[in-house]
Amino acid sequence: MARQVVERTMSVIGHNVNVMGPDGVILASGQDDRIGTVHEGALLAAQQDRVVEIAHSDALALRGVQPGINLPLRCHGQLVGVVGITGDPVQVRVLGDLIRVTAELMVDQAQAAESRQWRYREREEFVGHAAAGRLAPRELTEWAAGLGIDLEVPRRATVVAPAARTSEHAEALRALQRDLVQVRGVLVGRVEPQELVVFTPTGRSRGAHEDLTALLRGAEGRLRHATGRAFSGRTAFEHAYLTARDTLAVSGLVGADGGAYDFDDVPLLALARGMGEGWRGDLLAEPWRRLVAADRSGELVATFGAYIQHHASATAAAGALHVHRNTIRYRLARIGEITGLRMDHLPDVLMLYLGPVLGSDH
Repeated sequence: MARQVVERTMSVIGHNVNVMGPDGVILASGQDDRIGTVHEGALLAAQQDRVVEIAHSDALALRGVQPGINLPLRCHGQLVGVVGITGDPVQVRVLGDLIRVTAELMVDQAQAAESRQWRYREREEFVGHAAAGRLAPRELTEWAAGLGIDLEVPRRATVVAPAARTSEHAEALRALQRDLVQVRGVLVGRVEPQELVVFTPTGRSRGAHEDLTALLRGAEGRLRHATGRAFSGRTAFEHAYLTARDTLAVSGLVGADGGAYDFDDVPLLALARGMGEGWRGDLLAEPWRRLVAADRSGELVATFGAYIQHHASATAAAGALHVHRNTIRYRLARIGEITGLRMDHLPDVLMLYLGPVLGSDH
């Protein structure tokens, strides 16, 4: 910042400018050999908090000093340094207040930018911890209040991940995070290193989600993303994140394709994924695992996917796969033989439908 003050002001006034810290040490100067030395005139200006003019005769008696004028610099009322202009005090006095005001404006802007960046980082940290469920209720409430985050505002989460493990796709995720800084109303964080979770308010504040959607559309093909259900209250961040995360995890199963998904597209699979851990999930997943192990060509899995996607209609599934309806019936019978399930019995079909997302290895 000191260098920027020197460069910008010297380009206008045609005189050497020095910027010193409160201890009188020259931080930046148009005369490089003076950087790091102590300017006794600046030290006096800082200690006494006043303008110090140095004539030619005074310069001979002080260390590290040339004729000129030195003015205290303040940021929000606090003395932070000194700015000096080299030259005959009579000639440069008229420039003093102008240079000081310019320098103070630059310092104020830099401090405001740093404050915004710090606040953004703290919000990012809060979002990551809240989404992961790592905060106790009191800690969550107090931290949110300190950041000005209203927990009663309904929010939904969108989890975004690279579509492939390449540097290009990873850069697309970083670019999205940079662009989101400019979107009003969003809260951004990370639970997993390679995923971004973005919270947007619902109801009257739909603009934030629309802006997010537009940014994601611009990264089509490079990013995958899924949006969960909206929640409010102390558990809102965690629940909204989990529904989005599980939606993204299951969206490619049983016939889904593309790069953008919504919880309402696959609600049963998304909820089942979160409940399928442990031996119960393993037991429910056994028929699906048997089918995958026996179906080396993938033909039966594809047939079941088409059957589900077309609402258990053998005729519609046959049309989608460009085969005869009897072929579909034969394959469904074969699926029944392998899994021990009946494809004309809804509970059995449902059990196989849930198979890909249940069990400890999914």
